[in-house]
Amino acid sequence: PFPACFSPASPCFVTPAARSEEAAALRRRALLHPDGDHFTLINVFNAFHSHPSPADELEEGWCRQHGLSGAGLRLAGVVRAELLEVMQRIELPVSPPAFGTDHNVLNLKRALISGYFLKVARDIDGSGNYVMLTHKHVAHLPPHCCYVVRRPPPRPPPWVLYHEFTISQDNCLRVVSEIQPHMECPGGGMAGEGLGEA
Repeated sequence: PFPACFSPASPCFVTPAARSEEAAALRRRALLHPDGDHFTLINVFNAFHSHPSPADELEEGWCRQHGLSGAGLRLAGVVRAELLEVMQRIELPVSPPAFGTDHNVLNLKRALISGYFLKVARDIDGSGNYVMLTHKHVAHLPPHCCYVVRRPPPRPPPWVLYHEFTISQDNCLRVVSEIQPHMECPGGGMAGEGLGEA
């Protein structure tokens, strides 16, 4: 479900009406995952698809209450079904999901690093100022990031993998999850290689 949730054409999170923004933020907080935004997206996807009412009207109400896009989450379901179909067609093994186990979290982080190994950033001063691996630009965590929204907010992770960098929105990294610099990348390299001491 990651690719569809990231899609700029149909984002997973939407800005709720001003009068319901605080209530949506509280409901959304229950879906946060401690391992990062990528895992929060899986929680959101699973909650949406386990919601007992398949009727569009009730589904849209649930999405509005949580500040989520029903269209984006339905698209994520379609993409997931297509990926499963491709995996079955080329005879890749498909195992039941074990989301939340330590082994699963580690495997998901390795998969993310293998696809986004150039999108790694390091907190240079312990306060959430991240220098990106590909260049020395400094960015910050967005206000809706799970590491910012959690109460009480934890110390920013020292290393993160991010999906997107938005210079037009206050130099923010979008969709971030904590990684360790020693995690292996494709070709045997490490996630933190090349960053050095900024």
